[in-house]
Amino acid sequence: MDTARLADGSACIFSVYEARVVWDGKVRQILVDEADADALVGMRLLKGHELKMQVRARGKVCIKRLPRK
Repeated sequence: MDTARLADGSACIFSVYEARVVWDGKVRQILVDEADADALVGMRLLKGHELKMQVRARGKVCIKRLPRK
């Protein structure tokens, strides 16, 4: 369990789970926060990637690995 402070100042208690995901061809162990919402991708997974999205109903989302420096 964890707690977060929401924008309106109220506190929200939620469960946290361990999960394994295949990301960019590799299995990664991550923590997943329970939320009563659509699935979200955390910023830590997006590190080193480019994110493009069309902000509209059924809009396209593209995640592409950036070249290594």
